[in-house]
Amino acid sequence: MDIAASELSIQLRQLAYLAEVARSVKWTDAADRLGISQPTLSQSMHELERRLGVQLFEAVGRRRVLTAEGRQAVAFARVILNTTDELRSDLHATGDTLHGRLRVGMIDAASLYVLPDAIHAFRDSHPDVDLELTVAPSTPLLEGLRTLEHDIVYVTGLIAEASLESEAIMEEPLYLYGPPDGDPATGDWVMYPGTSRTRGVIDRFFVDAGWTPHIILESSNPAVLTQMVGLGFGWAVLPEAVAEAGVAPLRKHRTEPVARRLLAAVWRTSAAGNPRVEAFRSVAAV
Repeated sequence: MDIAASELSIQLRQLAYLAEVARSVKWTDAADRLGISQPTLSQSMHELERRLGVQLFEAVGRRRVLTAEGRQAVAFARVILNTTDELRSDLHATGDTLHGRLRVGMIDAASLYVLPDAIHAFRDSHPDVDLELTVAPSTPLLEGLRTLEHDIVYVTGLIAEASLESEAIMEEPLYLYGPPDGDPATGDWVMYPGTSRTRGVIDRFFVDAGWTPHIILESSNPAVLTQMVGLGFGWAVLPEAVAEAGVAPLRKHRTEPVARRLLAAVWRTSAAGNPRVEAFRSVAAV
């Protein structure tokens, strides 16, 4: 976008409004959450379009949806807003007592059975830090880290990226589960999604075994996959801590793991030395 210097007087409030509109189904919902009227919100978005010199929204039926330029502006707005929040937290993180906000993202394994003790320990040691937790698959967590929506994430696999640093936390074995009879080479499978980093680890097992699995269901939630195996829907490769928990634990088809995934902590290189990130890394070292 080619914007004249005289038009660059964009307010943080306008960017906050834009980000809220982008995540809302209806503009009325966005206006309610922002505590303003819808006409006020519409006027602010029109003014932002004027200052940027581009159309941010287009009419599709009775809805207003983001244009390509609008989506670009939303991404920019989120970075600016998150950078502002990060600066505010850093300014409060002085002295021996940590203050401010720490946003931690983690895959289900980390939240369910790897890091609960670390979370409790961090809360006990740093009660003045506002700890925000997000549980999601690795790919969206990493994207959120890049756009400053998270401060540190716990995902599958180390990351080779100049703007990010990572360290291994633990290696987790994955086991084969399925019906008591049947052949996993020809049976139905329930699997992590194809975009999942854990799925990439499992797919290497299929290549080595020479299998082409017939996948009938995909879910990023291992508890769902465990339930489907228990109901007889098919085979799965799962972490033991999930598959063999609960009132109806599954039994391994093989005693040896068929794959292993690495759980890693990842943070932005620019955040090196952030006292809140360093404090959480310290208590989360497995």
